[in-house]
Amino acid sequence: MKVNDLIATLTFKLGVIGKNINSFLTNDEVELIGLEVNRNIKIVERQEAEAELLSDLQAAHADVDTEPRAPVVTFMGHVDHGKTSLLDALRKSDVAEGEAGGITQHIGAYKVTWHDGSEFVVLDTPGHEAFTSMRARGAKLTDIVVLVVAADDGVMPQTEEAIAHATDAGTKIVVAINKCDKPEARPMQVKQQLAVKGLQPEEWGGEVAMVEVSATTRLGLDALVERIMLEAEIMQLSAKSDAPGEAVVVESRQSPEQGVVVNVLVTNGTLRVKDTVLCGGSLARVRGLVDDHGRQIKDAGPSTPIALMGLDALPMPGDRLYVITDVKKAKEVAEDRQRTARTLSLAERSKMTAETLRAQLEQRTVEEIKIILKADVMGSLEPIRQSLAKLNTEEVKVNVIHSALGGITETDVSLAQASGAMVIGFNSVADQSARQAAERAGVTIRFYDVIYNLIDDAKLAMEGKLKPEEVEEVLGHAEIRAIFRSSKFGNIAGCFVVDGLVRRAASVRLSRDGRVVYTGALASLRREKDDVREVKGGFECGMVLKDFNDIKEGDQLEFFTVKLVKRTLD
Repeated sequence: MKVNDLIATLTFKLGVIGKNINSFLTNDEVELIGLEVNRNIKIVERQEAEAELLSDLQAAHADVDTEPRAPVVTFMGHVDHGKTSLLDALRKSDVAEGEAGGITQHIGAYKVTWHDGSEFVVLDTPGHEAFTSMRARGAKLTDIVVLVVAADDGVMPQTEEAIAHATDAGTKIVVAINKCDKPEARPMQVKQQLAVKGLQPEEWGGEVAMVEVSATTRLGLDALVERIMLEAEIMQLSAKSDAPGEAVVVESRQSPEQGVVVNVLVTNGTLRVKDTVLCGGSLARVRGLVDDHGRQIKDAGPSTPIALMGLDALPMPGDRLYVITDVKKAKEVAEDRQRTARTLSLAERSKMTAETLRAQLEQRTVEEIKIILKADVMGSLEPIRQSLAKLNTEEVKVNVIHSALGGITETDVSLAQASGAMVIGFNSVADQSARQAAERAGVTIRFYDVIYNLIDDAKLAMEGKLKPEEVEEVLGHAEIRAIFRSSKFGNIAGCFVVDGLVRRAASVRLSRDGRVVYTGALASLRREKDDVREVKGGFECGMVLKDFNDIKEGDQLEFFTVKLVKRTLD
């Protein structure tokens, strides 16, 4: 099939606009073309190399003995219910003080060693609803979810969301009823609310342990740790520490000094410095490992959170990392993944181009808030983009024209000036040249360290672009009871104001037999011989309708004003 014929088929027969000779086609588009030209097209995915590599990795683990491993615990719950403070109390550290606004901004992984020697890993997941996807990833990495619910606040939207994520993942839940030291604490009421949501307390014959705690006074912390370790023992958690290492990406960022830094949780085997690893489309050698206390280490076993240096590209949170021995096969897999990523990226850009063209063809005017977004870590960048995209409506949208990790540069300012965008830095700063360039060009730079402040400001900016809503306010009604002919004014309506008032400057709607036949304004309004601004109910008056003479006795008049009311996205 010739290229021109293919593009014509896509554009005119299938309605897929914006394709050219360099465009990538999605599987769905290929199948549609096949149906259009009466050909059965079979799409074969190239997965042989990756399947073989994963099979080899599984074989490497087959003959290795398993050993008990530390449980991985995720703290979930509503914003400000004290997850980070509770973790802070468990670690006897000051993690909470470093969180902007007292709210966790990205997943942090820490190993907790209790005073009795018990060890467990904690994934401290964000509490704000914008980090839904991150919290979901946390649940997938987790053996036990500690659901934190404030005793003085009860079950809230994110509490229900956390229950759903943990339940969907099939993860064991332990409830920590926090802030029980407060006078207004109502732990029994919290248990009742949780029971309604499907979490039945053990003392009521259910299967969910509920521990009353206080991060402030350390009340119940021993009982909470004891319960976590009991659940882990029942689950018989194990891993193969002598096997090649496997890990899951928790976070990734670009460091000027260290390059790509990836926070991972080792899930099986042992990860060592100088190991060759495959992660996403990156095949590289591990240059360094750092534990959660900032110490350089040579290796890390199962259930160990570490920072890894050496990758040449930023992976996404949730990507798997494997230690490999067959470099040739792994290189083929990495190249396949890179090609797939490029294809998806080009397909998405092509889709956006088609949508833009379609919108132009339909002559739809969509207001835009253009943004250049810079953030400190990938785990912040992704949920911010998703949260901004959720704000989009048919009338106004946020267009993130560029997003990346790192500080705000002069190049970012130049792009903002050329595209009419504002620059947003999330836990990111602007260098001196960028600040000076922004001042010269009149480019707005805004800085945030709490995501919901960023989202709230974006909503306000979008609401400012919405056309105000026209709301009618009815002032009163009148009835035409006589008609006077005038060579100068035309037909003059002799009216009786039935209710409310008639105002000279108001709009008027004339209805006859239940049907509106005129909407307009008054040319004049008189009470006896005087021109007046308004006439109240119960009085007679005379009026002339602007550009309308076809009036009859019995016609009903409704007077109203139109107010412009600011609209919101909610």
